[in-house]
Amino acid sequence: MTDLMRCMYENYIKPQIESQPKDDTESMWFDLLGNELYPYQKQAFQEALAYFAVQGFRLGLRTGVTLQSDL
Repeated sequence: MTDLMRCMYENYIKPQIESQPKDDTESMWFDLLGNELYPYQKQAFQEALAYFAVQGFRLGLRTGVTLQSDL
């Protein structure tokens, strides 16, 4: 991941993801996952989450640019 994408993730994408409301079931799953992972597994999970969140963000940008003329 480039430095620009890392910066975008830390300052824009991650806060947007974390601000989304969660119902009780989703909160339970996140708490369960957080309590069951070892520290190195939590770090690997956060890195994987960052990677896929950035890829989804980039896909959204490319799709928006491509469909701009149709909208």
